[in-house]
Amino acid sequence: MTKISEISRNWWHEETEGIAFTHAMDMELLHAEQSPYQKIEIFEHKVFGRVLTLDGLVQASHADEFMYHEMAVHVPLLGRKREAAEVLIVGGGDGGILREVLRHDFVTRVVMVEIDRRVVELSKEYLGINGDYDDPRAELVIGDAADYMREARARGDKFDLIILDLSEPVGPSSSVFTRAFCEDFSACVKPTGVVLDSDSIFVGKERAYFLQELCGDKDQNLVSIMQRERLLPHVAAYRSIVQLYPAAEFGFFLYSLDGHDYSTPVAELTGRHYNPELHRASFALPTWWRTSLGF
Repeated sequence: MTKISEISRNWWHEETEGIAFTHAMDMELLHAEQSPYQKIEIFEHKVFGRVLTLDGLVQASHADEFMYHEMAVHVPLLGRKREAAEVLIVGGGDGGILREVLRHDFVTRVVMVEIDRRVVELSKEYLGINGDYDDPRAELVIGDAADYMREARARGDKFDLIILDLSEPVGPSSSVFTRAFCEDFSACVKPTGVVLDSDSIFVGKERAYFLQELCGDKDQNLVSIMQRERLLPHVAAYRSIVQLYPAAEFGFFLYSLDGHDYSTPVAELTGRHYNPELHRASFALPTWWRTSLGF
């Protein structure tokens, strides 16, 4: 009988900086490169399929990407009746957010701003979960999101939905985890629009933590900035799970001017994860969220 210790393993550990926590997967490396911005790796896992990591942090896998992408898009888009919607995706290089946004016929324009062209190219090649970049409604901008948002604010460009599909505040994403960036995106949302942010959440013995604040410093935490500064005066939240993200407990955060209640879907849609019942239920928050996270 072959002993477990004799079996060849290719253990990969997530590099979750700032917290003594990791999870490991036995998987084969298919591609690795250092782009001008970050380390990009694609792995193959026997159960989870292809896995994309950036600077040692899981971004998406074939097995569970739909859990994140569907909940990030369909709750804010179907939580309010709209005849037409313009959407801005900040980040989103794997293309899954774009795919889900383009499912809605009432979406008339989608701008996706991604700093690293290689993430887009490699995700298309290895993952194949992306939306149609050739859709006439879609515009792909390769550039720094902080610069784009600043310029959009200067020209008065506004959106019904802004989705912040960001990696953690290390590497190229660090430029957007600032109060100035929050001011810019707050100025670019329409009066009836909403900004969607998200993060993994850990429960410690004394309080709960956002992964953003564990990976960076406390000023690089968009949720806390928006709660404290009220640049958009209404902050709401809903929750889900994403199995390969650290801790699996995952929060979505809605920043708006008018405080619209997005908890009731206005149309029927059933995805691989999303459905109207789950939409409603995701707004039921645990007591520890309310006491520790302020929701």
